[in-house]
Amino acid sequence: MKDKIVIANASGFWGDEADAVRRQVMGGHIDYLTMDYLAEITMIILGRQMAKNPEYGYARDFVASLESVIREIADKNITVITNAGGINAQACANAIEQITREQGLDLPVAAVYGDNLIPDLQRLRSEGCDLPHLETGQPMDELFEKIESANAYLGAKPIVEALKKGAKIIVTGRTYDAASVVAPFVYEFGWDWEDYDKLASALLAGHLIECGTQSTGGNYSRWQEIGSYLNIGYPLVEASADGSFVLMKHAGTGGKISARTAKEQIVYEISDPRVYMSPDVIADFTSFSLEEDGADRVRFWGAKGQKPTDKLKVSTNYAAGFKTTGMLVVSGPDAVAKGKIFAEIFWDRVGAEGFIDRRTDFVGASACWGESAAPGIEPAEILLRFAARAEDKEPLKRMSKELAGLILAGPPGVTVFGGRPALAPAYGFWPALIPRNMVKAHLLFNGEESVFDCENGPSGYPEIKDFPELSTTNTSSERIKVPLGRIAHARSGDKGDLANIGVIALKPELYPEILREVTVEKIGRFFNTNVKGPIKHYRLDNIFAVNFVLHGALNGGGTVSLLLDNQGKTLSQALLTMEIEVDPTLLPEEDGTYSY
Repeated sequence: MKDKIVIANASGFWGDEADAVRRQVMGGHIDYLTMDYLAEITMIILGRQMAKNPEYGYARDFVASLESVIREIADKNITVITNAGGINAQACANAIEQITREQGLDLPVAAVYGDNLIPDLQRLRSEGCDLPHLETGQPMDELFEKIESANAYLGAKPIVEALKKGAKIIVTGRTYDAASVVAPFVYEFGWDWEDYDKLASALLAGHLIECGTQSTGGNYSRWQEIGSYLNIGYPLVEASADGSFVLMKHAGTGGKISARTAKEQIVYEISDPRVYMSPDVIADFTSFSLEEDGADRVRFWGAKGQKPTDKLKVSTNYAAGFKTTGMLVVSGPDAVAKGKIFAEIFWDRVGAEGFIDRRTDFVGASACWGESAAPGIEPAEILLRFAARAEDKEPLKRMSKELAGLILAGPPGVTVFGGRPALAPAYGFWPALIPRNMVKAHLLFNGEESVFDCENGPSGYPEIKDFPELSTTNTSSERIKVPLGRIAHARSGDKGDLANIGVIALKPELYPEILREVTVEKIGRFFNTNVKGPIKHYRLDNIFAVNFVLHGALNGGGTVSLLLDNQGKTLSQALLTMEIEVDPTLLPEEDGTYSY
């Protein structure tokens, strides 16, 4: 049993930097290499690929990346764990085994699957599983017949079993994102599945590195602090048997790891931080401590956890008609005014009949933020974007045919951008729940298949502690107006039609100012053109942060939304421009580096 292990991440999504695998393998010592490839829309893409070719259905980019360094992986005794198996983990494993045979390497390959529920949907429904919505509890009803993909999030147990059997490369289907990190903790340190505090720490480590360079300076809101983004380092965790760990990166790489970059990743795509759920443990993200531990090193300890629930999350996508996007470039002077005329002409010609949704965006003039953006300088040109969704193709075909005809029929300085718009299927996202005992995990290794019940141990309803009372008053009578970005940094993300924005104080004494000034009511007014549902907020006093969860903020979510920013990635940048009142004696000294 080891005292410490180093776990690396080399991919935060399907399409991440191709050379990251080589950099992580060759950059220094690692024991494990993990890669995350799957998102909601990815499952649909893989399903469509597999329908055309039964040998597809997995992230083939992974196989190419692995092949380029597979001999070095063998020489360095590195174990690889990835969810690149998508909906065809067996085919992915076969492709890797072919590479190992061709190169004469002894790298046993395992496949973990069982997450794909499509073959069992009718049986599940007949047994009373109506896939209730994760947030509302509403059953799918008529949408059940339109399901295109349905994948349960499996836990880390089958991955641990593969490690025990001697697998050196493990490809999975849809496991929860941090499972590839949790598994090495459990296996190497001999943890029990009821060591909930330790499992919570491992889950936190996985959350920190699962999105690749987002914890090493990527998407960091105070990006001016990053010395260089060239050759940016991907994250590592140096894990200890007691559950503590250090977030770090290889020496000599670009980017930056600090308490601030780590905190931004902690608040990324979470809801209530007291109950960050996974199939193996519920972690309390308000419980741990962190401190900087030298250059590009942040140490974490003290996370608390509890038993998981008796349900698994299911990522479900259903057919939701078709959508299309067409664009024109409109140049100045008066580009926005010209764009409004072109939009009026276009929609008058196309008409409104048959559309479920349609919109016009003036890209270059606050297309992402809507009315939240302050008036700016008149742009020299804009990208005029028309987007629409319909149940069938005919209204969208009208739209596609009419775009080019605008260039001779309106103000001057216009050109078509990207040609005639293409039509594409639209998919709605339905996050659901399923009883754990209705799902089985499968492990294929050395030609033998093992089946695992998804009940690892005790399960039930989580205990949610109350937030302690905190004073938000300030003794200073003088207060001045400044943008929120003067006292905070932030990150935003999406989960279906939810967006979250985590707001983090630049220093502890500014935290009460954030609690006082950044309220649900103010955020509702600030994002009044984007957010259609309620807003909830949760405190993370341990990192001096507040997480805001915005319901109905993404026009249905990334798989169906017509918004330019259909994943909420720009919302944090918008919020940092919101004007607040603060005690001027608490303000950090300005150095002219930042725009707030």
